[in-house]
Amino acid sequence: MSEIKTPEKDKVPVGQKAAFGAGHFVLNLLPGVLGVYLQVFILTAFGMDPVWAGLLGGLPRIFDALTDPIMGFISDNTKSRYGRRRPYIFTGAIISGILFILMWQLDENASMTYNFWYVMILQILFLVGNTMFATPLVGLGYEMSPDYNERTRLMSLANSMGQIAWIIVPWLYVIIPDVNTFDNPAEGVRTMAFIVGGVCIVFGILPALFCKGIDVGEMEDREKINFKTLGSNLRELFKGIVQVSKNKPFMKLCGATFLVFNGFQLVAAFSVFIIVFYMYEGSWEVAGTWPAWFNSLNAVITALIVIPIVSKMATKIGKRKAFLIATFLSIIGYILKWWGFDVELNEQFNQTSVGEGLTNALGSVFNFLNPHLESIGATWFTIDVDNGVPWLIFLPIPFFAFGMGGLFTLMMSMTADVCDLDELENGLPRKEGTFGAIYWWMVKVGQALAIILSGVILKIVGFDQNITDQTVETMTNLRIADIIVPASTAALAFIVMWRYDLDEKRVREIGAALKKRKALPKRTSSSYYGQNLLSLISSKITPDVKYDIDFSSKSMGDIKTLFSTTLNRGMHGLCFSPYTDKQDIDDILSEEQIRRRVEIIKPYTNWLRSFSCTGGNEHMPKIAKQNNLKTMVGAWISDDKAQNRKEINQLIKLGKAGQVDIAVVGNEVLLREELIEEELLSYIQEVKTALPNIPVGYVDAYSMFNDRPSLIEVCDVILINCYPFWEGADIEISTAYLREMYSLIKAKAKDKPVMIAETGWPNQGENTGKAIPTELNAMKYFINVNNWAQKENIKLFYFSSFDESWKTRHEGDVGQRWGIWDKNEKLKYN
Repeated sequence: MSEIKTPEKDKVPVGQKAAFGAGHFVLNLLPGVLGVYLQVFILTAFGMDPVWAGLLGGLPRIFDALTDPIMGFISDNTKSRYGRRRPYIFTGAIISGILFILMWQLDENASMTYNFWYVMILQILFLVGNTMFATPLVGLGYEMSPDYNERTRLMSLANSMGQIAWIIVPWLYVIIPDVNTFDNPAEGVRTMAFIVGGVCIVFGILPALFCKGIDVGEMEDREKINFKTLGSNLRELFKGIVQVSKNKPFMKLCGATFLVFNGFQLVAAFSVFIIVFYMYEGSWEVAGTWPAWFNSLNAVITALIVIPIVSKMATKIGKRKAFLIATFLSIIGYILKWWGFDVELNEQFNQTSVGEGLTNALGSVFNFLNPHLESIGATWFTIDVDNGVPWLIFLPIPFFAFGMGGLFTLMMSMTADVCDLDELENGLPRKEGTFGAIYWWMVKVGQALAIILSGVILKIVGFDQNITDQTVETMTNLRIADIIVPASTAALAFIVMWRYDLDEKRVREIGAALKKRKALPKRTSSSYYGQNLLSLISSKITPDVKYDIDFSSKSMGDIKTLFSTTLNRGMHGLCFSPYTDKQDIDDILSEEQIRRRVEIIKPYTNWLRSFSCTGGNEHMPKIAKQNNLKTMVGAWISDDKAQNRKEINQLIKLGKAGQVDIAVVGNEVLLREELIEEELLSYIQEVKTALPNIPVGYVDAYSMFNDRPSLIEVCDVILINCYPFWEGADIEISTAYLREMYSLIKAKAKDKPVMIAETGWPNQGENTGKAIPTELNAMKYFINVNNWAQKENIKLFYFSSFDESWKTRHEGDVGQRWGIWDKNEKLKYN
C-alpha cells in the first residue's frame, strides 16, 4: 500500500472534480446514445440494412480519429486569456449538442440511401465538434494533479459520473419504442435527440467554467498556431506523434485499451438482441424493461462498486496489478453469460425457493411502484413479474463490469503518469493533448472497426432485423460470439500489460526529477550564443547523407544498436568527468575514483581531456598514460590569479614528467570575461616556453577564434568548443551545424591543426530553442558526429564521459545530463 500522503496543494478540489466528472458524463452520453441509435434504432425505426448501419457507424469514426491528434496539438500549443484547453471545451460542447440534434431529424419514409448520406454527413460534422470538446477535456484531466494517487481518485470520480450516462442510455431501448410515449420509434429518436443534445450542452460547458490545469497561458516552448505557420505546425504535429508513439509504456496502455474496449464494443448490442430475440422470442413487448435493467444495473454496479474497488486496489497494490485483476474478473464474467442467458436455467432457478422468494419480493415492490410510475407517465420503468424474472442474466454483471470499470479509471490515470515520463525524457512543451488524442485515436479506430464488424457478424450468423423469429443456430452463434470476442480481447490485453513497468515508485521518482528541474535556476552555458553561427555564414544548413543517417524509419532498438556499434568502434577523444554525484569542484578528487572511471571508458577512446591540474585532477594524466591513453591536459584559468599560478605551474610539471601530449591553457576564460586577452596570451606564451616540445593551445567557443585572430597566432593547435545545442539547433540539422562551425575556423586556422575540444548533446533537461534534450536526440547526435569525424579524420573530443551534478548550478538541470555514462557510472543507452 502506498504510504505517501498526497500533499494538499496536489489535491483537486471537490468542485473541480465534479465539473470534470460532468464533462465525462457528456463524454459517455453522446457516444452511448449515438451507438444505440446506430446499432439498434437505425435498423428497427428506419429499416437500415445491418451492413449499411455498420458502415454508417464505422466510417465517420475513422475520420474522427484522424482529427484527434490535430486537436491535441492545437490545444497543447494554444495561448489565450482563458487557457489552452477551456475555450475549446466550451465551444465544442455547444457545437456537439446542436449537431447531434440536427443529425437525428430523420424521415422514416425517406429512402435508405437518403437517410444513410444525411446521417453520414451530419455525423462527420458532429464528430469534429465532439473532438473539439473531448480531446482538450481529456488533456485537461491529465494535468489537473501531479500526484500518482490523486490522479487515480480524479479519474475514479470522473469515470463513476460517466457511468451515469450508461445507466440512462439503456432506457432508450424502452422509452423510444413505447407506444404510450411516442407514436412510433422514429418520432422517439427525433425527440430524444433534442433532450440529449440539450443536456450535453448544459453539462459539457461545466469543465470549461470551473476546472483548472496547466492552462494559464504561460508555458514556454509552444508552437505558434496560425495560417502562416500551418506547414511547420503539421511537421511538428507529425514529430510529436512519432515521438509519442515511441513511448513504450504509453503504447501498452493504448494496446490494452484497444483490446478491452473494442472487444466489448463489438458485442455491445448483442446482449439486448439475445434477451429479446432468444429469451423472449423476438417480442420487445414481452421482454419489457429487462434489456434496460440489465445494462443499467451494469452501469450502477460499475459506478458504485467496481470503480471504488479498482481505485482502492490501485492505491494498495499498484495500477498494473489492479488492471490485471480487473481484467481477469471480467473474463470470468463474460464466460458466465453462457449460463446467465440460458432460458432453461432461468426457468429452473425461478422454480427454486430462492428464485420464488426473490420474484415475490420484487413483485411486491413493483406492485406498489407501478401505479405511481404510470401516474407520472413513466411506464417505461414498470416491471411485470408474471412471466418470471430472468435472474441469472444479472449474475455475470459484477464480474464483467470490472473490465470497463477498471479500464478507463486506470488507463487515464496511467496516461497522466506517462505524460510526466515524456516531459522528463523529451522536455517541454508537455503534450497531454497529443497523448490524449492518440489514446482516443486508438479507441475510435477500434470502435469504428467494432461497429462495422458487429454488423458483419450479425449478417454472418443470419440475424434478420425485419423478423422476430430468429433460428436456433443464429441465436446460438450470436451467444457464442457474445462471449468469445470480449473474453479473447481481454485475455490479450492481460498479456500486453503483464510487463508494464511504470509503477508508483518510478512515477514518484519522475515527479521528483521534474520538480527539481523546475526549481533549478534557468541559466545557459557560457557557450550559448543564440544562433550565432547563422550570422557568420551565408549558406543554408542542411543534412548531408554522406555523414548524417536518416533515423525516421528506425526504431529505438535500431538506434540503440547503432549507438553501441559507434561507441564500440571507438572515438578520438573524450572529455573526462571526474566528479561523482554530490561532489563539487571544491572537493579533492581521489586517485581511486579517477582510476575507476578511466578503467570504464578506456576501451572506447584514444585520448582523454582534463580541465584542471589541481584538486586531484593532476592524477588523471598519469593514470591515463598507465592505460595507454594520450592526454590533452588543461590548466583551469579564471580571475583568481593565485590559483592560476598553481594551475600553470602544475601543468608545466606534468608536461616535463612526460604525461602531457597537448597542453591547454584555459577554457572559455575570454567568453566568461574573467581575463583580458593580453593576460591570457601571456599565460599561453609562458607554457609554450616551458614546454617547447609539446603543442600548446587554448580552448574557447569557435566564435572567439573567428573574432580574435591573435588566438590563432599564438596557439600551436586550435581547440574549439562547438555546441549546436546551445545555439538552439534542431537535432535534424545539428551535425551539419557542427560541420559549419568547424569549417568556419578551419578556413582561418592558417594550416594549423584544428580540433573540436568539446561537443555533445544532453539527454534530459530544458530545451534551448529547437534543441530538445532527449535520449533519442543524444544518441542521434553521437552517432552522426562520430560518423563524420571518423570519415573525415576530424580530431574531436566528445563531451562528456559521465554526468556531473555540480553543473546544475551553472546550466540548470540540463547541465548534468551530458554524459555517455550516468552519475552511477552506468552506460545510459543500452
